Amino acid sequence: MPNAPRRRDVLKYAGATGVAAAAIGLPTAAPAVAAETHGPARGCAPLDVVVFGDADSEAVHSLTATLSDTVTGGLGQSARVLNPTSPASYWGGTLKFDVAVSPTGTTYVTVRLWGDDYDDTSEEAASGTHMWRLQLFCEGKQVGYQDQGAVDSLDILDTAPRSPGRFFFHTLPLPERMTAGKKKVSLEIRAMGRIWSYGQNQAQLYYTMTTPSRGIYRLYTHTDPCFMPPRGEVQGPAPEPKPRTGGEDVLDDIKTRVLKDQNDLLTSATPAAMDGWAMQSLAEGYLWSGSPAHGKPEAVERVLQAIDGRYMAWKADPTVLTGSDQQWQGFGRVGLVLALLWEHLGDGLTTQVTGLPYGIANPSFESGGDTPTGWQKPGWAPSGTWARDTTVARSGSASLRLDATGASGYSYVYSAPKTRISQGTYTYGAWIRTDGVTGLGAHIDPLFFDSSGNLVGSDHKKYASTGTHDWEYVSIDLATPAGATQMELHLRLSGPGTAWFDDVTLVAPVDTTTPVPPVRKDAYIDMLKASRDYWRRHFPHYSNQSQICAIGIYQANRGLRLLAPDQALDETRARDYMYQSIGLKAYLGPEDADGNPTKPLGDSYYQVTEAGLTRELGYVGNYGEVMDWLVMMYESVTRGHDGQDAPELREQMVRMTKARGAFRVVDVDKDGCRISRIETVIGWRNEVYPGEIAYASRTAWDSNPVMTAAVFKDPDIVGWTQEMVADGQLYPQLHLQATHTWTRVGLNALRFLSRDWPEFQTLAARPGRIPTGWDRPDFVVTDEDNGCVAVKNGKELLFASLYWRARQGVNDYARVHHVTPTDQRSATVRQHTAGTSGATFTARDWILWDYAINDPGAAGIPPGGFPPPGETLHQAQEGDVYH
Repeated sequence: MPNAPRRRDVLKYAGATGVAAAAIGLPTAAPAVAAETHGPARGCAPLDVVVFGDADSEAVHSLTATLSDTVTGGLGQSARVLNPTSPASYWGGTLKFDVAVSPTGTTYVTVRLWGDDYDDTSEEAASGTHMWRLQLFCEGKQVGYQDQGAVDSLDILDTAPRSPGRFFFHTLPLPERMTAGKKKVSLEIRAMGRIWSYGQNQAQLYYTMTTPSRGIYRLYTHTDPCFMPPRGEVQGPAPEPKPRTGGEDVLDDIKTRVLKDQNDLLTSATPAAMDGWAMQSLAEGYLWSGSPAHGKPEAVERVLQAIDGRYMAWKADPTVLTGSDQQWQGFGRVGLVLALLWEHLGDGLTTQVTGLPYGIANPSFESGGDTPTGWQKPGWAPSGTWARDTTVARSGSASLRLDATGASGYSYVYSAPKTRISQGTYTYGAWIRTDGVTGLGAHIDPLFFDSSGNLVGSDHKKYASTGTHDWEYVSIDLATPAGATQMELHLRLSGPGTAWFDDVTLVAPVDTTTPVPPVRKDAYIDMLKASRDYWRRHFPHYSNQSQICAIGIYQANRGLRLLAPDQALDETRARDYMYQSIGLKAYLGPEDADGNPTKPLGDSYYQVTEAGLTRELGYVGNYGEVMDWLVMMYESVTRGHDGQDAPELREQMVRMTKARGAFRVVDVDKDGCRISRIETVIGWRNEVYPGEIAYASRTAWDSNPVMTAAVFKDPDIVGWTQEMVADGQLYPQLHLQATHTWTRVGLNALRFLSRDWPEFQTLAARPGRIPTGWDRPDFVVTDEDNGCVAVKNGKELLFASLYWRARQGVNDYARVHHVTPTDQRSATVRQHTAGTSGATFTARDWILWDYAINDPGAAGIPPGGFPPPGETLHQAQEGDVYH
């Protein structure tokens, strides 16, 4: 269509003068984008109102309720809750009723919900176990999709209240074909359990509903896309925010956690089993004066052993490179660790790689602290104890001690990681000493596994003598079972007493050839080059993925620059991937075998928009908060041996961080304390309502709330972060770092304690404040590439996403979120669209998603996702044509 305007021009026009301006009364010379209907004029009364819990209203609307109770809820208003089934299932109670609709144009449905309701099973967003949903049906068909659809669920409960002390409203359009020529339709609200969007099958996606739903107060039908509550309805007053106080104890909890982590990594963790985060944590600990690992040569050696373990694992299984701890980063963290410790490596790179996979790690228990490295006790194991005993040893300076009490006493440990074996007959053995052992006694038990970790066969127990005796060698000859490729050696004590184990042996068949391990330097060059070049050829286009990948490419190349400068890319070329990932240069995509970019999106696609937001299908909430990757990218250049300045990176990263400031909702938390949250209602990915706490940077697995301020030191970012501290919202965000046991979070906690928090406390006070605070100046922000708008007009905020979730084609939907001090209204509304591509897509009879996943790793997921359990459902939007 030669006369069709470009999408960018349409969005710029619409965003600046359409939905945003008209909806909040800003002066504009252009018509609103929201589609006009043939219903009554703006501001008129609804077509119909159903008051749930009111007997007269329910009777008028022929309401039929199943598994439902009437309750008195917020501000004394009546409501209905929907209860779970017995036994519990994915589906809960239902409300079915008749409502008036318009026979022409679009009829909208708005639900009124109490803003204090939330799932209190977790303090982490999207992590609760009672995040129940409400789904709308019309004439027996599901309206919209259960997860991430343009027309979405009627409600999704999360772990924080949406608008404390006030009601809020959510609006959805009914399919025009279902109301055309009618004055009344039958609607139904069904309660259902929670959905985990990343599930790979039905059981992983859908979880049973076990407690009552939130209260459902009223439902309205209307023709004006901008719903206005009828006059006289009780709403709730604007809150009077107060600062949160207390919570400082979490700093001590973080310190306790970090020091424990550091001690474990230094003394008891198995180096070969360390993941990338643990490896870096120990390297950082060596450099930090507050760590027990500070300046200790054994810490450096254990870091190198961890890299050895990663190398050996990769040689045994090439997918270790593509399925690394941090997907898309490959072995980049190895390069970063080498740069951090370069001046302290001594001759460590000239020795052979340790942890040969054909041997048992730490067989004489010489390495470790309270417990030996390379050995583990199952979490479900009985109450017997285990320890590394430095007072008893057959050789060296330590042994393993197992203690059990009572007639049924039992204690055991097993070797970790598993040991690779070949076919043939191996001899497995250990020296055992006992004291007062009765019952079955101390024994060894080799267990076999296939390459996927599945047990092959069963026990092969070999017992030592009972009673009290000195060292006795116990061994067993076993032919490797068919299909077995690896082995765990279990050391056990069955019955009361004490047993010591030492000098564990594994003797391979005579004809088995054991490979000679390479020198570390050569091995590391091999793995870093392989990682860098693989990810250059597989450079993804989603913004967060491309950033992580660019970080890994640069880090791997930085390691090569230290180990083998002749095999490293020059600095300009290495930084180019980072430039592409943050919009300083056009994204050119994966490279071919000759290093030429393939340009799958052309040569003018930028990963960051002119407005400074990450380039996505549309605006994204949590996924757009990429400050953790920005900091990691920046420090990959600036920290460690031969670190370099990167002012061009810092300037762009500051711009990207500050662009997120226009997409914050300042409100109160469940205790009435002032808080800033990410705008998520108009976000394409991850339905988390309300959004997570965020001022400048948020708490996540890889980030903490003061990180961007401490690293970039931009005055506005520092001011926003100081505003967070003044609001008392720092400490509540730190519980993740204090309590989550994942090594990834442990590294995050370490950087907060050792670097970010001390640095932040030295920064001068700054006047900058979050732009969306009610006392801040008005603004209009438009992002034509992502099709989104943010407008502040006095004490009103409007966020809009145009071409809302138009994954398959232009669907004529927009998403809006209107916020005032007294209420919040979110809606999917019809919009007029200019221009077509000439191609069309017809909506399918899909229930979970309105899209198919185009990812080889999810090939088992059918288009539209797995349907939910229970009866077969049908989609009310089936047959809609998008262009």
